[in-house]
Amino acid sequence: MDAFFAVAVGIVAVLALICLVAPVRLRLSFNDRKRAVALRWLVIDLEGNLKERAFRLSLFDRSVITRKFKKSEEEVKKTKEKRPRTKGEIEEGKKKKSKLGLLDVWSRKELVLRVIRVAFRFLVDILRTIRWDKLRLEVDVATPDPALTGILFGQLCAVKYSANHFFPSARIEVRHDFVNQLPSGSAETVFSVRPLNVVAPASKMFLALPKIQIVKALIELKRR
Repeated sequence: MDAFFAVAVGIVAVLALICLVAPVRLRLSFNDRKRAVALRWLVIDLEGNLKERAFRLSLFDRSVITRKFKKSEEEVKKTKEKRPRTKGEIEEGKKKKSKLGLLDVWSRKELVLRVIRVAFRFLVDILRTIRWDKLRLEVDVATPDPALTGILFGQLCAVKYSANHFFPSARIEVRHDFVNQLPSGSAETVFSVRPLNVVAPASKMFLALPKIQIVKALIELKRR
């Protein structure tokens, strides 16, 4: 029994170590035709197309779950046939939305600023652990005013050269378009991070957060 327990603990420990060390690879793509998110971790593949509202889960490169979240024709008709809200319902909705106002945030500005600082430090620590495998950005600058288009094009070119200094492997292209009136472009990035490298920043953030003050503030807002 002791030998079986030791073997089981060893197997669980090895699997946990593999899960922590194996990098999570994330791909983000955005263009006029496709808005996609893809995540790969060990034998798991998750793909989501935000424009088509489609989701796919694969194991060992074999599709397990494929689902589309488009509304059916009946739901679309119900949404169109929904009766207009009365004046009282609109005012009541505004009251609910304005439950957390600027005055509440201002009265707890020290707590809010502290949470923002902790979250910013956590974000910086996470960015240091990320490995950027690919970064591609293409921007076509276009506005109704050709002069404004030229100004924005020059500013974005300056940003482009600064970004190339920090990300030498990045491919960034900026083009001017004096024909169209709306900007367009596409972006794609691929990066990976090991879950083990996230443990330390997450623990640091959890310990630094003023948890008691946050809970007290949420309870006070809920009682209103």
